[in-house]
Amino acid sequence: MKAHSGGRLTVLILSGDMEKGMAACNLALSALAGGRQATLFFSFWGLSFLKHSGGHGRGTFLARAFSALNHDHAERQRLGRFNLGGAGRWAMSRLMWRRRIPSVLESLVQAHHMGAHIIACSNTLELMGLDRKDLIPEVDDIAGAMTFLDAASEGVVVTIS
Repeated sequence: MKAHSGGRLTVLILSGDMEKGMAACNLALSALAGGRQATLFFSFWGLSFLKHSGGHGRGTFLARAFSALNHDHAERQRLGRFNLGGAGRWAMSRLMWRRRIPSVLESLVQAHHMGAHIIACSNTLELMGLDRKDLIPEVDDIAGAMTFLDAASEGVVVTIS
């Protein structure tokens, strides 16, 4: 596929809120459909989109505590607004299902199959006591800030926080 003259789209995802993951995936899928390259770099709470349901922190007490507090994962995230103890997430998921809108995980899988480069932040993984076996298979790389900066130097950068 030929790259669009607009270059690469690099998205930095810092939030684990469902609607922010949907926005990141929609941008990446649109860029890919338009012939652009797309890189999704997940850091801090955004890593919850890449954790499989059994992923949990190990190591220090604080790493395990962060993991226990952040129990969202690739198949379940909370809404940033109107979560209402999970009822808002349930309602949004139901609306998406009725309108045949894919979940964040389904969109990530589709973006990966279309060629998106999916990266998990190595420093954040270490802070939270996570490693490769805690992540979904669509993660292409575990890398640091320099990899993000290299990708970001070639086109449009969007930060979702």
